[in-house]
Amino acid sequence: MTEWESSKRGAKKFAREVDPNKTYYTIETTANPWGDEKVWRPWRFDQKKWPMSGWWAGAVSAEGACLRYGPMYDERPGSHIRPMFECDDDQVYATPADILQVRNSRRAKARR
Repeated sequence: MTEWESSKRGAKKFAREVDPNKTYYTIETTANPWGDEKVWRPWRFDQKKWPMSGWWAGAVSAEGACLRYGPMYDERPGSHIRPMFECDDDQVYATPADILQVRNSRRAKARR
């Protein structure tokens, strides 16, 4: 696993070595009600923006991502760290019918 450190020098090196066909990862700590938790986030730098140089992932450059969220890794972290945007379960807590019922009851209260 290659690691690019989150420093000016490391970010510039990472920006030079980015492969647009590869996914990179950062590990971040999130604050949750049940305590701090480490999560990983995938990055795919597959856009070139003119007149800026280098590879971009949406609105974030490879160098900027490494500086802000780094260090960057070229392999996905192990199973002891969960993905940032993973759902814990597939349950639906509010159906569209439930939302419509609440909305209509609020409208009825406003008319009174």
